Amino acid sequence: MSKLLLALLLPVALLGAGALLSDWQAAARAGAQLLPVTFAHRDHDAVSCIACHHNYVDDTGQGLCFDCHKTDTSVNALVETQFHELCWGCHVSEQALGNDFGPTRRCIDCHEADDNP
Repeated sequence: MSKLLLALLLPVALLGAGALLSDWQAAARAGAQLLPVTFAHRDHDAVSCIACHHNYVDDTGQGLCFDCHKTDTSVNALVETQFHELCWGCHVSEQALGNDFGPTRRCIDCHEADDNP
């Protein structure tokens, strides 16, 4: 009986611990400094501006992407996921299509300081 009870309670405890860890990670990311990002618009001139700059269509902001995505509490916990899906996801998709593509493997290829965003 005690083994059955343990088998039933252990997953519940692990789920609870996972939820707490997830909340802690979200709070830590919200207050953390973002890693620097290298981005050259001239390397992306074949891509429509609207593919990345949704604010051109929905008029939600001006300035750098990080200005809103880091300070707006409705999206700041998602900033890392959003940019990895957008940037890295596009590079991987272009690579799969056999097109020119940007970095897909090494973090340092994107996460270096860039004075000219």
